[in-house]
Amino acid sequence: MKRYLLKHLTGVVLCALIFLLGLTVRLLGTFGKGDLKAFVACESVHIAISLATTGAYADAYGPGVGPTAHCAPLHPLFLSVLFRIFGTGAHGQTAMAVAASVASALAFALLPAVAAACDLPQSVGLLAGFAGALLPVNFWNQTSGAFDAPYAAAALAAMLIFVCRIQKTGLITGSRGVLFGLATGFCCLLNPSLLPVLVGWLVILLFKLRPQERGIVSFCSAALACFLVTIAPWAIRNWVVLGSPVWSRSNFWLEMQVSNNDWLTADEEQNVRTDKFGWVHPYAGAAERQKVKQIGEIAYMEQKRQQVLTWISTHKRRFLELTAERFRLFWFPRFVRRWQSFIEALISLLGITGLIVLSLNQQSIAWYLGAAIVFYPLPFYLIQVTPRYRLPLEPLLFFCSGYLCYRVAPAIIRFLFIRRSSVSDAVASDY
Repeated sequence: MKRYLLKHLTGVVLCALIFLLGLTVRLLGTFGKGDLKAFVACESVHIAISLATTGAYADAYGPGVGPTAHCAPLHPLFLSVLFRIFGTGAHGQTAMAVAASVASALAFALLPAVAAACDLPQSVGLLAGFAGALLPVNFWNQTSGAFDAPYAAAALAAMLIFVCRIQKTGLITGSRGVLFGLATGFCCLLNPSLLPVLVGWLVILLFKLRPQERGIVSFCSAALACFLVTIAPWAIRNWVVLGSPVWSRSNFWLEMQVSNNDWLTADEEQNVRTDKFGWVHPYAGAAERQKVKQIGEIAYMEQKRQQVLTWISTHKRRFLELTAERFRLFWFPRFVRRWQSFIEALISLLGITGLIVLSLNQQSIAWYLGAAIVFYPLPFYLIQVTPRYRLPLEPLLFFCSGYLCYRVAPAIIRFLFIRRSSVSDAVASDY
């Protein structure tokens, strides 16, 4: 018993150390050269400012545009709390950056717990956790606080621990279904792109524990009920205010049309720097903003749906070319600094290779990691790509890379040691 408690306590201490190290690195990188220079603005920040100043969930594209469901609600709500406490100026931006840095550090600090939950050696999680803490390559997206990606990364790592522990104990019950349903609803209200991954994990979990038919029924019933209860208030609000029961966010067809047309590319970072972006997106274009204000967000999104489906039907080859380019940019993102692009590409290659090695060694977690790597990026192959979109997946890629290093490094060391010994023996035999 004492040995178990000591091991558990050691794991907690190491996770805390990774968290503190990761947080320190991010805060030093953010504030090491003085105060933040410019306030980061985007749709979620605009909504948060509206909530903090007027109490209305509105104005995603600018003041006076009106009610919105452009963003899932939790992140703007959280930012609005920070803005109410610290204001919408420099102090509010500082609070936003600190909170995002905390979430980013937490995502990597959870990796040793992921290893423990699936009975992998602790060194796998430690390698991945310390590497992620010390290498915030996707730095701005981890620390700006303007987007939900750092919080989604932490939520995804926590959910992976939860499902792995359920499988490890072999107990699937109604009470755990309640927790799973509430957590899934929370994730969808934070970032609906997590839902395909969570559904995939649920299917894998049910398949692994399929002999427990009664427990599966209780688990699924409780999970579905709690999921619906969690997202219902947001859907009802959208039905009352916007006239449509949007359960997650309303902007899918907007992003599709912005990403599939005759003017823009597959790379969002390139698109937003051109005047053409304002031709199609209300955040950047006054004419598009006025359309939203006049006809309402739901009608505007319906227009975007019709436009993009018509364009795709008449530009099938171009759509496939853009999709292939978005696939490439998701896994091999393009940064301003080449070393960032190189390291992110290396993380992708090592992570996918590590997943293959996990699968060959018949580790059950390979199913869950594989589902995340397959299902999470699917929506982002259809819309313009930015490094921010892959951020929730990066801790899991680091984890797969950590496993690869754990398996391969000893073999490389042994090979080098044996080779060195052979050379030394050959030299000695000459004398």
